[in-house]
Amino acid sequence: MSSHLHILKERLPHTWDALLARFGRFTDIQAQALCPLLDGKNCMLVSATASGKTEAALAPLIERHKRSSRKGLSILYIVPTRALARDLARRLDQPLNHLAVPMRVKTGDEPALNTFRPPELLITTPESFDSMLTSRPRMVKDVRAVVLDEIHIFDNTARGDQLRILLNRLRRIKSYALSRGDIRDDDLQFCALSATVHDPMSVASRYFTNPVVIATGGRRAIDAELIAMEGAESLNRLFAGLKSQGRKKLLVFCTRRAECEEWAHAFRTGSPFGDRVFVHHASLDARMRRAVEKNFSDAEAALCFATSTLELGIDIGDVDLVALIGAPASTSGFLQRIGRGSRRTSRTAVVCFYRTEIEEAMFQVFLSAAESGELESDAYFFRPSVIVQQLCSYIKQTRFGEIDPDSAYELFSSPEGVPLISKSQYDKTVGHLILKGFFISPAGGMLRPGPAWQELYERREIYTNLVDTKPLSIDVFDEMTGRRLGEIGMKVARGSTFLFGGQARRARRVEERKLIVRPAEEAEEAKLPRFRTPWRPLNHRLARSVAARLDVPYAESGAHIAMVSGREETEDEGSTEISERTNRAWIFHCAGDAYGLVLGDMLEALYKVNLEDYNGLYLTVTGQLPAGPLRMSAEQVRTRLRRRWHQFESWYDMGRFQSHLPLEVRRASVIEAFDIEEFLRTFADRDITEIKPD
Repeated sequence: MSSHLHILKERLPHTWDALLARFGRFTDIQAQALCPLLDGKNCMLVSATASGKTEAALAPLIERHKRSSRKGLSILYIVPTRALARDLARRLDQPLNHLAVPMRVKTGDEPALNTFRPPELLITTPESFDSMLTSRPRMVKDVRAVVLDEIHIFDNTARGDQLRILLNRLRRIKSYALSRGDIRDDDLQFCALSATVHDPMSVASRYFTNPVVIATGGRRAIDAELIAMEGAESLNRLFAGLKSQGRKKLLVFCTRRAECEEWAHAFRTGSPFGDRVFVHHASLDARMRRAVEKNFSDAEAALCFATSTLELGIDIGDVDLVALIGAPASTSGFLQRIGRGSRRTSRTAVVCFYRTEIEEAMFQVFLSAAESGELESDAYFFRPSVIVQQLCSYIKQTRFGEIDPDSAYELFSSPEGVPLISKSQYDKTVGHLILKGFFISPAGGMLRPGPAWQELYERREIYTNLVDTKPLSIDVFDEMTGRRLGEIGMKVARGSTFLFGGQARRARRVEERKLIVRPAEEAEEAKLPRFRTPWRPLNHRLARSVAARLDVPYAESGAHIAMVSGREETEDEGSTEISERTNRAWIFHCAGDAYGLVLGDMLEALYKVNLEDYNGLYLTVTGQLPAGPLRMSAEQVRTRLRRRWHQFESWYDMGRFQSHLPLEVRRASVIEAFDIEEFLRTFADRDITEIKPD
């Protein structure tokens, strides 16, 4: 060990042996993160999968904790999923026992915490952290450090905005405890972790102040193969070649749960993996998911079809090959998925099955970004639907069950105190929630729980911004064992057959909200429904990159929009004469579905053309197109958006409580997500120029 690394090791007298010695040396991220974290800096660690980021964060943070000799909950470790919380606890159990640092996991799957003997390190999710703030706010007053793992999973989502407000609530609790003399200082240190994040400084700054970004290279080389999907035969050809390549463990990601079920069922018989074919998605009961994770990890040869539930760092053993059926929505999701393969080698192998030319281009874009490290992401916007959820949660935290709305407004701000929403929109939201019965407001202006809040609380839904599937789902139970298998989000008639857990099930009966099932007979399996992959809008940033990969018409200059025109001739009804009807043009905007649709609206409104069709890459219009540059103002675009906002609301991740906002605030939030300024930069003052395709 060099003298520099030896000095670093000496700075970790408590934690080196327990947390880092197994590496034999410091990894790059560990060596670079050690001193800033030991010095109390707020850090953003960006490093490849399996590079030791968890230990890079925890070794110095626990070292500081051991030096302080303070008891109580000191380190809060926040993760995106319950499965990751369990897996992390399993990995850390032995080293933390060695360090005599009590650790617990708090999620909906775990027993309640002992308030009188809190752990010193707590692993939790945003939802369970939210619940803890309402029921045990005094327990978090001693927290000295917060780790935000897989920060890119949270950021720019309703859960990420919830987490931002939760951290403000934690700061407020500590400030109050300091004013009462319950703690000596209200210092909080933060450390965020990610393997795939665009603009890490901006991301970190949304959660804490003065971030120090520590990023290391070392991206693994990618051996990628792009294959056109031709049904089961494509996978059969892949399986046939695995043995000769020495590959025994295969993880296949699908874009939807129904696809996972179909493929797992199709290959449960007749595949080289025998009965070692698994399915993993969020609708399965937690016990079933854990069993799949363990069985897949323990198996020497196995095949698992999964959704994004296995994107994160859950321990499923060493995977020889990752395959993707269909492209994920983002580069980040792609990198997370391929990062699960060949974790012990310097190269990762991935097979990308595409079903359309656009999916093929998306894979090419993702691979190029993975190789260059130049990631793109959507522009951030705050989701005001989180105000509804956080006010409902915060009122439960307060001592007398009431809140001052003006004081609560200060929670909805950046770490520097900049408001995330205007006071007028906030006040309108509060007034609307009073009208809807979430709160009552007696004389004095304080808010107290109303009947709608009580209903939400009784359903235990005040702590989450995850998509609400309960009203549409029903619990599935096995008739023979009585065990819960999970939940299904579609209507199932008695006697019908469907796939669940990779097996065909026959619905026997419904008892209240329980669907009782048994294994289907072979003859019944022929009646299984087939699912189609739903349409998904292409966002404008990804559309630009996809267009560059496809052989689409384009204008040579960035000041122009390419157009291909043609004349359509039709036969008049009742006549044998052919008459020319109109000009038809294909405008290649290459800016995504939402921008393309609004561009078509603008052309109709300003230039009287007719919009016939649109998609993420081009418009089809008829009529006389304008000569010269497109002239449009922000107000004109906003006017068109006021007509489209409800359609676009489902295209953006606006959050679970979006429908509880007043219409004016709902509309404004969608317009902000659309980003009018970016739209004008993309199209305003550009000429529509006709080109002749090759």
